[in-house]
Amino acid sequence: MNIKLLIADVDGTLVTKSKTLTPGTCAAVDRLRAAGILFTITSGRPPRGMAKLIEPLKLTAPVAAFNGGMYVKSDLKTVLAQHTIPSAVARAVVDFLLKAGLDAWVYQGVDWFITKPEGPRVARERSNVGFDPTVIDDIYSVLDAPIKIVGVSEDQGLLARVEAELTARFGTDVAAARSASAYVDVTHPEANKGMVVREASRLLHLPLEQIATIGDMLNDVPMLGIAGLGIAMGNAGPDVQAIARHVTRSNEDEGFAYAVDSFILGEPPIAQTPLGLPPRARACLFGLEGVLTQAARLHAEAWKRLFDYYLLRRARSADQPFIPFDPVHEYAAHFKGGMPADEVKSFLVARGIELPTKTINALVERKGEILAELLTHEQVETYEGSLRYVRAARAAGLRTAVVSTGRHAQAILSAAGIDDLFDACVDTPFDGGTDGGSVRLLDLYLAAARAVGVDAEDTVVFDDGPAGIDAGRAGHLGYVVGVDRLGRAAELRRHGADVVVSDLAVLLAPGQPEIGAGAEGV
Repeated sequence: MNIKLLIADVDGTLVTKSKTLTPGTCAAVDRLRAAGILFTITSGRPPRGMAKLIEPLKLTAPVAAFNGGMYVKSDLKTVLAQHTIPSAVARAVVDFLLKAGLDAWVYQGVDWFITKPEGPRVARERSNVGFDPTVIDDIYSVLDAPIKIVGVSEDQGLLARVEAELTARFGTDVAAARSASAYVDVTHPEANKGMVVREASRLLHLPLEQIATIGDMLNDVPMLGIAGLGIAMGNAGPDVQAIARHVTRSNEDEGFAYAVDSFILGEPPIAQTPLGLPPRARACLFGLEGVLTQAARLHAEAWKRLFDYYLLRRARSADQPFIPFDPVHEYAAHFKGGMPADEVKSFLVARGIELPTKTINALVERKGEILAELLTHEQVETYEGSLRYVRAARAAGLRTAVVSTGRHAQAILSAAGIDDLFDACVDTPFDGGTDGGSVRLLDLYLAAARAVGVDAEDTVVFDDGPAGIDAGRAGHLGYVVGVDRLGRAAELRRHGADVVVSDLAVLLAPGQPEIGAGAEGV
């Protein structure tokens, strides 16, 4: 990806639990700048609350305060745009927060207003933002044009209920999101971090796909989803991590710097490294059919033998005409590299047939037996460019593994004469189930990473189907290569492939060494 701007959340992301910037974080921002990549920050904090970050990070790009409620220049004084809550709506929100048992804080203009100086989290917030609140008797007196209203409570269950109720009650009038464990922030509906990304795109004349974002809380989810590259912190919750393209380390373990080096600066264009991969790659995980082997003919033949037998018996018992399985069109329509049980169900439904899961599983088992019989006397063809790439990867010291949704991957590798090129072979250990191909493929790819002893973030997935690409993204594997054999490169990119090639040999730099087909490798 050609990233031109990184937008970072502050608390839980850019700073540690003690609210400090580490030298490693500052150095990482310097490396971004040296690479020609802009950097800025966004936070639920007011502009003054980010003053201590401007100088050490050498910020020059516009900054988004109040979760996007106010855009200011890096001087933190010049307002470029702001979104305030209408007074009547603000009064209703404060009414609800107080009746629910929360404290209410109001940010209006550049000031922070409270009614309880000894209330929960006040001292901590004072330390975080670096200035004192203004204590007033009547919180309703500062609701002319508030930028942010904060509900404060140490009861996280209560906060979750309040967040949901605010959204239900006020609909499109406000946006409500938890910004920390004790806060629910209420802002103008366009004051959210998704709009921060869009506003940055407008102000800096950058397309969304050239913007990266990094964050840790639920209020960061909109920006992680809309940016070209979203990165979640290791300390983020599972709902946040599920949205992101990558997950880095925690904010206590230099997670920001690791993300910059691994996911932004560490993704070189094709062939700028000998294997066309990020420098962090330590293992290659290859899909089998369509990536390494050309066994589709054998699979189609096995399915035809199975279905013709089943459909003929069914037609005779029901006194209906027998329509044979089409090994070209029906195979292409329903058998695309997902989990076999899911694909069998898809075919049967298209034929108007509903079968219980146990019966579908039995059909899958029988197909496997037929395929095993075919493999005893049939040769499996391979893609020569893929084999060249596997040998080059092994010569470079990378671990290699094969992943297959079938149960005969090892037999197929043996029939193709390439089983000695891989450190591990992982096919499906599951006994049935139809809970979605991409979810099950994720389990297989993660198992392959474990089998070769490499962290998922340091692996590369090579797959020719959308389900495999989805699995690579969902598992936050380090890099995903789409292999386009069927003219669907755009589809593979939409599902999240970092790069799409027609043949793996395209990734090899000229003169890349290989090892012999029978060599031991690593």
